[in-house]
Amino acid sequence: MSSLQGRLDEFRKAFESGAPPYNASHEVIETMHRATAELKTSGIEERALKVHDRAPSFTLFNQDHIQVSSANLLRDGHLVISFFRGHW
Repeated sequence: MSSLQGRLDEFRKAFESGAPPYNASHEVIETMHRATAELKTSGIEERALKVHDRAPSFTLFNQDHIQVSSANLLRDGHLVISFFRGHW
């Protein structure tokens, strides 16, 4: 099995080729590159949590619109956070 970085590099190459199954246009790819550059310029990358950093406590709504807190979830064991962008 290849490394995560290797797999990400392969995905990026396939995506940016514009070929199926992604069929990304040159304009879309350029927009993504520009947005990534703007985020890096903003300094957000330096402020992001790093490996082994402790995330701050939080309370959010889950997919069922029920409020959950990290403190309550951590009482049951390890906590994995996944950011789901949604589906269209």
